[in-house]
Amino acid sequence: MHEKTYERRVAEQIAQYAATVNMHDLPEIFHLWSNSFIAPGIEQVFGVRSINDIYVNAFIEAIANGGGRRILSIGCGDGSIEICIANALLARGFSDFQVVGSDLSPILLARFQERIQSENLTEYCIAKEVDLNSMSDLGRFSMIMANHSLHHIEALEQLFENSWALLEERGIFATCDMIGRNGHMRWMESEIIIQSIWSLLEPKQRFHAQLKRYEERYRNHDCSVEGFEGIRAQDILPLMLERFHPYRFFGAGGFVDLLVDRGYGHSFDPHSERDRSMILFLGQLNDMLLDAKVITPTMMFAWFTKDDRGEVYYRNRRAVESVRKPDVDPCWVRHYADFVG
Repeated sequence: MHEKTYERRVAEQIAQYAATVNMHDLPEIFHLWSNSFIAPGIEQVFGVRSINDIYVNAFIEAIANGGGRRILSIGCGDGSIEICIANALLARGFSDFQVVGSDLSPILLARFQERIQSENLTEYCIAKEVDLNSMSDLGRFSMIMANHSLHHIEALEQLFENSWALLEERGIFATCDMIGRNGHMRWMESEIIIQSIWSLLEPKQRFHAQLKRYEERYRNHDCSVEGFEGIRAQDILPLMLERFHPYRFFGAGGFVDLLVDRGYGHSFDPHSERDRSMILFLGQLNDMLLDAKVITPTMMFAWFTKDDRGEVYYRNRRAVESVRKPDVDPCWVRHYADFVG
């Protein structure tokens, strides 16, 4: 089988979201999990409970440090988050700022432009078509944000090099993204846990809504076979730490996020006591295993800076310890593989 060309992946990436009306739509059960296990971490590390406020507060702190008033959003998509951020800043009394939303999809940028005009934000927001794998000089920014876009980018080294050049000296790089295994696959230690609980799921909960297939046994799917989905997810955090310093960091996810996300999550009923109890139990187990360093996070909510300002982190989950080395399986995993093999 021939390896897909870069141009083919770009075309697939654009087509993948062309028909998507709400890119941020999630199953109801996801919110049960996130309100129970994500929101507390965000609040402790950032002092807020919403992802949008993570970006808003990063910008406010950056300009308080003497920075300019420009925000670059890497991979803005249809601009939903950026519109919310602009409106939040206006509501807080800020009127001298500019949000530059960059993306490679003209389809999504057209939707962004429509929202900008319909909400009278032309003075504050710009939609700009940019190939995120090869960003050119866009000027200087007090805050760069990447909301679930880094895991679509193949040339991460170039992106972070460009971001370093574009970010002001006292600026903040704020991101919420996936940092698990490439293609959003599970590392062996998490896959073992998922396989062990798979029989507890009802048949309908083993149906993957996006792939439209029933899985009697969990299949560790590689999402990067189409487009750029999770193409280099496992490289994001280590490459970021090579260049930037972690300032505020919250690592979460592991295995339970797989069950509450778009693939399987729609089959869980948030009004069912059994389903609620199962997700809350698995969420607690997931957090215990993260804290014990048995598994590593699959997602991060973070601020990075050029200078070392110290690191605020959740529990014992420092950024550097949230990196999962791809060539080193935990000792117990190797023993388990030998046992079942």
